[in-house]
Amino acid sequence: MHFGISTTNETFIVKKLSDSSKAIMKSRIDHNGVVESIEGNHVKVKILQASACSACQAKAMCASADTKEKIIDVWDNHADSYRVGEQVVVYGSLSMGRNAVYLAFLIPLVLTIVWIVLSLRCFSMGELSAIAGVGVILLVYYLGLWAMNNRLSKTFSFWLEKKGEANIILNNQ
Repeated sequence: MHFGISTTNETFIVKKLSDSSKAIMKSRIDHNGVVESIEGNHVKVKILQASACSACQAKAMCASADTKEKIIDVWDNHADSYRVGEQVVVYGSLSMGRNAVYLAFLIPLVLTIVWIVLSLRCFSMGELSAIAGVGVILLVYYLGLWAMNNRLSKTFSFWLEKKGEANIILNNQ
């Protein structure tokens, strides 16, 4: 059963979500944040990005539990409705997150594996030359991504909601 919680003046209202609302809510990635600055339609929002293990009971004794502050750039035609220091929710589509993982990790991994197999089997290169080739290929790939920054920023865009307007899904199974 799925429920939505909306907050209004510290009062919690629980209501059953329709199937279309569930589909919309599950198709996005949310992060709570604070508005850092506003310049025209450009809003900079600071979020606290936590690793999956940050909620673990043993995180104080573990070196892998980390959190990082990130600044997210959001272009919003209603930027004047936000205030510096205001609590907001930054969200993007789930498909955008998948595409970012493909570009940042999956494609470079495939390029690396293909290059190593080709260089060792087909080109009869030594291991050191194959590794150097991987470095060159990845350098060119990531420089290409950097060069396409303007185009990618249009593909990977974020939206804002005021914190009190955000709905949260609870999965009760």
